[in-house]
Amino acid sequence: MIEVEVKLPVTDLNPIKGKLLKTGFKETAFIEERDTYFDNQQGDIRANGEALRVRETKDHLSGKRRSQINFKGKKLDDCTMTREELETGVEDGAVCRNILQAIGYMPAEPGVIKDRVMLQKGRLTACLDNVHGLGEFLELEILADSEDERENALGQIGNILNSLGYQISDTVRTSYLSMLQNRKQA
Repeated sequence: MIEVEVKLPVTDLNPIKGKLLKTGFKETAFIEERDTYFDNQQGDIRANGEALRVRETKDHLSGKRRSQINFKGKKLDDCTMTREELETGVEDGAVCRNILQAIGYMPAEPGVIKDRVMLQKGRLTACLDNVHGLGEFLELEILADSEDERENALGQIGNILNSLGYQISDTVRTSYLSMLQNRKQA
């Protein structure tokens, strides 16, 4: 699966949410995500532009919790966050983190915590993120099965950005983890 994704820093998510809802997006979730990223002792995963993470999600409305492990491959272009993503649910996020550490993977600091409102329109997902320690971001993503679908998805995402007054060139390719680490070093 190819995750076609862009990430846009914004100053206020409320007008963006209003515009997306007016164009047919529906709110589907309000959640908290806690991400722990891992790397091997050599630092190969991050050095290769890849990511290995355990994500724990809490639904703010129902209180339900779930956990998953994800691997994200190298970025596939030079203007977006598009890359192969593999993910599966795990029963217990803490146990999964402990397994990874027991076999030699080290957690990267800091953890990434965000409150996320999710909106959906067809195959397009809009995530309105308030990232603790960073601020607000809009993520737009479509899961594609092929290279042809990837190009079409990128066009759809570009159209949504344009309708909000932005362009692909306004987006960032830096992960929340890297942004937090850069802020800590500054």
